[in-house]
Amino acid sequence: MSCMRKVMIFLVCIELCSCAVYGDITTRLDQVFSSAEEKETIRRNNYSSYIDYYVPSDTSELNVSPLSTSFIFNNSRMIMDVNISGIINSKYYEDQPLTDEGFFDENKLVYSHEGNFMDSEGELNTFIYKVYEYEKQYLTYFTSRDLIFYAFTNEEDIEAVTSRILLMAKGASVKEGDVIANFSSKEVIDYEKKQVNLFETIMPVNGHINDFMVDQSSSQSSE
Repeated sequence: MSCMRKVMIFLVCIELCSCAVYGDITTRLDQVFSSAEEKETIRRNNYSSYIDYYVPSDTSELNVSPLSTSFIFNNSRMIMDVNISGIINSKYYEDQPLTDEGFFDENKLVYSHEGNFMDSEGELNTFIYKVYEYEKQYLTYFTSRDLIFYAFTNEEDIEAVTSRILLMAKGASVKEGDVIANFSSKEVIDYEKKQVNLFETIMPVNGHINDFMVDQSSSQSSE
């Protein structure tokens, strides 16, 4: 057997092993959400002005504010935000469907799932979950009426990160009345603009949020 053929076989074996270890991303994430509608008993262990929530023991908090908290799991970073606009919209426009923010480049979308999860109070909540891939790095986006999660992770951790986001969403209790009482429409707009800047705080040194986002400059020039 020639040296070149041995090298080719070796590379194929590596590729097959990689597929066997990580598996298809759609299959792996569908499996996570297969239990989304099952009720779980979750004891909240963190409390703030607008949200009481659960943090898994293997996940650490980095920065905490009344409306936003960032976490780290292995080498992955996550942000949990109170969805102020979603809460206010559901108050005044009950029939308005859940939509995403449209920040991210749909050309990089590799996974999308819409369904329901049951929170710890036994209430079903609609959610949207999307995963964007850029050079084997993944940005995940989860939104429900009350919460928004963002995460930056790799192929190895994508399933575990998704599982933890779902678990935290199930265990969270947002004080919707206080959010509605304390935020005007202008404050919602200003707050949502700040969320884009928050992405930079969860990116590792080799990641850039602009790589995942819609090219605003080109969209503006085409108008």
